[in-house]
Amino acid sequence: MLDQITARLKAALPQAVPVLQPPTGPPIPAEWQEETPEGDIKPKGRRGLLVYLEQEAPSGYVQLYDLQPMGTQSGWADQHLLTVTCTATTEALAQAVAAQVRRTLGGTPRTGHRTRVSTPARVTREPGSVVVTLQFTVLSAHPR
Repeated sequence: MLDQITARLKAALPQAVPVLQPPTGPPIPAEWQEETPEGDIKPKGRRGLLVYLEQEAPSGYVQLYDLQPMGTQSGWADQHLLTVTCTATTEALAQAVAAQVRRTLGGTPRTGHRTRVSTPARVTREPGSVVVTLQFTVLSAHPR
C-alpha cells in the first residue's frame, strides 16, 4: 500500500521534489555528505540536512513513514495512520509541498477517498529548514 501512495505522490509532485520511503536507519537527509559536481563525497565537506536540501532537494522533499495500525472500521477495513513530512528551506516552500501532498492524498468522508486527512498540519521550524507534518487515516480492505 505504501508503494501505491509513493507512486501517486511521485506522479503528482514536481520531479525536483524527492519522495522518500520510510527510513530503515538514520534518515538519508540527516546523514547527507557534501558532494563534488562529479558526485563524489567532498573531503572535509559539510554534512546534514541543510546540505541535502541545498544539493539534492532545493524544492523540498517528502518523507513517508511506516503505516501504524489504528483499528478496524465496521469489520470490513483496516485503519492505519500515515505520517508524511514535507521539508524545505522556507515555510512557504514547505507549505506549498504539503498542500500538493494533501490535495493528492487527502479526502474526506464526503468524497469517499480511502486516504483521509486526520489531523491539521503541524509546522516545526528549525534554523535553515521548516517541516510540515501531515497525518492521514488510510483504509484498506481486509485480506481474504
